[in-house]
Amino acid sequence: MPRRLPEDFEGKELEPLCIASTLSEAEKIESVLDRESIDYTFEIVEYSGRSVLSILFGGVKEGVMFKVLKGQYDFCMELLTKEGLEKTIVE
Repeated sequence: MPRRLPEDFEGKELEPLCIASTLSEAEKIESVLDRESIDYTFEIVEYSGRSVLSILFGGVKEGVMFKVLKGQYDFCMELLTKEGLEKTIVE
């Protein structure tokens, strides 16, 4: 399976690809990356929501940040966009 532990990438440059805010999103992202045999890792991160309510009232949430090798970022971004997951992409 292409998912790796962060220490498997020691000495390599990783780039944040996307943040999944739900389990369903995380599973879809994993499916896309696995299908294309992309090596990736992830970590749980805090992020601010993008909704009006989040902006007005604050609201830090936890999500899953997927990271890929720097040279794979553009290709992975295209894959996620084709799958309708562009709102998860970290820019």
